Amino acid sequence: EIGDDVFSLSELESLVIRGKTRRPSRISLPFVAPPKKSMAYIIYALDATDYRINFVLNNGDTHYPTQVPVLTEQTMDDQIDAACQNFLLNQVEIDTQKSTVVLPKVCDVYKNDFGNGDVIVCLSQCLRYLDVGDQLSIAELLENGTVSVKFRSPSDQFHTHLTSFDSSYVFSP
Repeated sequence: EIGDDVFSLSELESLVIRGKTRRPSRISLPFVAPPKKSMAYIIYALDATDYRINFVLNNGDTHYPTQVPVLTEQTMDDQIDAACQNFLLNQVEIDTQKSTVVLPKVCDVYKNDFGNGDVIVCLSQCLRYLDVGDQLSIAELLENGTVSVKFRSPSDQFHTHLTSFDSSYVFSP
């Protein structure tokens, strides 16, 4: 509930928190689209758009971390970076033999948040949150122009419980 308006969790995520970001493409479970007729959110929708929100929101499926970040205004930007790094840590798979990089499904569903749906732009934006070895492997594939980007299949399994993410952790690029 915000003011006198009551929102579903889907509306809070897709219409208020995501605010002015692009709508999902090819949505399937565990991702949920908000009701199309919902308009009460407009006065509450966040104006700022930031692709990193895709790595902060947690739908609880087993591809996601078991921690949910609790953000504070003073260190929010650093906390979001840390949450992105935590999320992508086990989400990105690199096969240099096949010149393939597998990104999380959220990058496919909300691909328009990452440079108008360009998968190479999305990959480049994920790059800074990976460890140095993975960064170098992907950079080599990008330089050779041979990289194929694929997306994980959505999980149909969910965590039984989630905990809060340690906000004292600081992202280190």
